Amino acid sequence: MKGILTRYVCLAVFASILLGGPAWSQGAGEQGGLAASSTEAQLERALADYAMALAETDRDVRLAGFSRAEQGFAAVVREGVETPALLTNLGNAAFQAAHPGRAVLAYRRALALDPNAVVPRQNLAHFRSLLPSWVPTPSEAEGAQSLLFYRAIPLSMRSGLAAGAFALGAGAFVLAVRRKEGAWRGLGYFAWVVWALLLASVLLDGREAQRDFAVISVAETPARSADSALAPLSLPDPLPAGVEVERLEKRAEWSRVRLANGRDVWVRNSAVTSILTST
Repeated sequence: MKGILTRYVCLAVFASILLGGPAWSQGAGEQGGLAASSTEAQLERALADYAMALAETDRDVRLAGFSRAEQGFAAVVREGVETPALLTNLGNAAFQAAHPGRAVLAYRRALALDPNAVVPRQNLAHFRSLLPSWVPTPSEAEGAQSLLFYRAIPLSMRSGLAAGAFALGAGAFVLAVRRKEGAWRGLGYFAWVVWALLLASVLLDGREAQRDFAVISVAETPARSADSALAPLSLPDPLPAGVEVERLEKRAEWSRVRLANGRDVWVRNSAVTSILTST
């Protein structure tokens, strides 16, 4: 546990380095400078609150300190500063403040910005291991999909590379026909294989982007078989905060969500928060 806390301190320091300094001097005019200074001050207070909470031995005081740090990091995010490091620190503070739903949401949002980020993925895996055994969690294989090398390349760049690979393949085949040289034909085949792979990755990520992944944000959330408070319970126990789901539809005050094991249940809209939106 001590090692985990030490890592959290290092993450907080890293966020202060990443977000401080010249990044705040990019605003235009005196008003922009004041806004940047205010945001930097918020970040510094959040880091200080986090460090003080780590050093505190009284449980209630620790929780209060981590809650203040969480609020501070969240305020910086609301100012429009979103980086994987900052969101990871927000998740760490929320986790230590006993707000698991908000912690998982922050980790997932950090991974949405950088699918290859190691620390939020490790922290997310640690949280999943703490859930009750009956709660379905995403498999390691599903999580590993985000580590595929091509996702280090932005989607727009992959689209451009795919177009270039197709054009290269077409040009190589034209030259192969005119010059009757097998080397050009081989280059054409290679270019079109690259085009097919890039196109497949673009289509796959496009479908993924349309899925509404979400997190159960309210503790003790009843899962029902239909969109009614009178509907039978689908699970014998309520879902704890932090459970990762996919929202399939919204109907009045209710959302149909899919658990990691493929089972669909209904929960109130107020109990679930989408990863990429605030609703």
